Amino acid sequence: MTRIITGLLIATIAMYGCKEERYNLGNIPTPDFEVQAGNDANTLVFVNKTPGSSIAYWETSTGQKFKGDNVSARFTFEGQYDVTLTAVTAGGTATVTKQVSIAQSDPTACNADRPLGFIAGCTEKVWMLNPEAGAYKVGPSPDNGEWWQNTGDDVTSRACEFNDEYTFVFNAEGTFNYDNKGDFYADGYLGAGSSGCEPNSNLPAAQQPWASGNFAFNVVENGGVRGFGQLTVTGVGAHIGLQKVHNTGETTSGPTANSITYDILEMTQNAGGKGYDILKVGVDIGGGTWWTFTLRSAN
Repeated sequence: MTRIITGLLIATIAMYGCKEERYNLGNIPTPDFEVQAGNDANTLVFVNKTPGSSIAYWETSTGQKFKGDNVSARFTFEGQYDVTLTAVTAGGTATVTKQVSIAQSDPTACNADRPLGFIAGCTEKVWMLNPEAGAYKVGPSPDNGEWWQNTGDDVTSRACEFNDEYTFVFNAEGTFNYDNKGDFYADGYLGAGSSGCEPNSNLPAAQQPWASGNFAFNVVENGGVRGFGQLTVTGVGAHIGLQKVHNTGETTSGPTANSITYDILEMTQNAGGKGYDILKVGVDIGGGTWWTFTLRSAN
């Protein structure tokens, strides 16, 4: 009998000891923001006006991203752009998008000391892999070839890579053209997977987007690991350097992302007084691994 009573007592205490707790985390925010003029005709300031306390995240249709209650963004070309504010509170997350207008194009955007001007010039600019050792390399940090990099001999054996042209056009659409001249270096995974050059006709359907094509690009200033900005190429198959390399790893079967973003690591005008420019970009593929590609201007 004692055991039964004890058991009932414990059960009763346990039953009354359980209480439903209710917590009020607050309401889902109602995001809002104000658009103010910047310090010139191509800069706008966005001010978070969401009621209460919130963390503000911003993104423009040009690819610029910011965090903070008061941020400024620069727009290169005349036109309309979308600006999205995401407000985060204890009660949840909500977004609002507004359209802003820019009345004139930035007259300094194609200057060579600006990332867009350096990459695309004032009309268009053609780039090729720098025909030297270390044009593409992989290592634990940007511009590091500790694990592997091409040799000087690869410039000849991989001639079908070093003749590829990457053309960036200075326009509001951000036109990017990749021309592989009808062939590619198979590198063990492209086409028939040989260790040599093969024609585009060898590419299976899943890899065909990696062949020549017209895509788009965008340059964001003052970002990336070196602070020079970032270059994003957009469109299935768009890439710089090796086809398999993207922002979350390496994929050999075919392109898996609609865009790839490269950090700008170096922009050198008239490198060594030789009449060409050098553009160095890197991509963090995750797991502490960086691929770096060095391009030389062809015009």
